[in-house]
Amino acid sequence: MAATAGHLIGIDGYPGGWVGAVWSGSTVTWRTAPIGAFDTLCDEAAVICVDIPVGLADHGWRSCDLRARELLGAARSRVFMTPPRDVILLGLSVPNEEVQQVARELTGQGVSRQALGLATRVLDVDGQLPDPRILEVHPELSFQRMAGEVLPSKKQARGVARRISSLSQALPDIDVLAALEACPADVPIDDSLDALAALWTARRHADGRSEGILASPEVDAGGTSMQMTV
Repeated sequence: MAATAGHLIGIDGYPGGWVGAVWSGSTVTWRTAPIGAFDTLCDEAAVICVDIPVGLADHGWRSCDLRARELLGAARSRVFMTPPRDVILLGLSVPNEEVQQVARELTGQGVSRQALGLATRVLDVDGQLPDPRILEVHPELSFQRMAGEVLPSKKQARGVARRISSLSQALPDIDVLAALEACPADVPIDDSLDALAALWTARRHADGRSEGILASPEVDAGGTSMQMTV
C-alpha cells in the first residue's frame, strides 16, 4: 500500500450515530460519534469514505443513485434514492403532505419516509462539504467489486459469511475477525461490515486504484461532485 499522510477511515451509520473503521498502517481501530458530530471522525484523516449521500441535487434524482441501482440489478432496492436538497432540508420536521408536494414538484415522484429518515445524517455530512477527502461509497457496490458479484442480503447468515470471507480475501493484511471482535459492542454486525467495506474503498483510493461509477458526475450547488467511488 502506498504511503499516505494521515489515517484512512470507512464510515457507516448505525443506531448510535456514526461508526468508523480506521486504518493507520498497522491495524484496524474503531471510532464512533453521534449524529451531528461527523466532523470529529474526520480529524487528521487523509481519505474519508462514507456510506451516505455526498452532494445534493437541486431537482430530479442523482445520476449516481440511478447508476448504482443499475449496477446492482435485482438488488437495486438496496440503494435509496436521494431526494433533492430542499426535500432533505424539510426532512421529518414538517407534515408529510408538505414534503411529498415539494418532492413531486422537484422529482415528479413522492419520497419514502425511510429516505427522509436519513436527512439528519445527510445534513451532518453536507455541513463539512466541499471537502475532497470525503468520498461517497455504497457498501453493496464495494462488496460487489471485491467479490465479483452481488452478495446475498446482509440480513441473512450466508450474506454475513460471504462479506466476512470477501473482506478477508480483499484485505489479507488485516485480521477481519479480530477487527470485528474489537468493534464497539453496540454496533450491529451489518454496520461494522459496511464500515470495513468503506475502508477497503478508502485504501483503494489512497493507492490510486479506486474508480467512480460515473464517467461525468454532476456537481451540486456547493461544488461537490455527486459520485460514488469503488
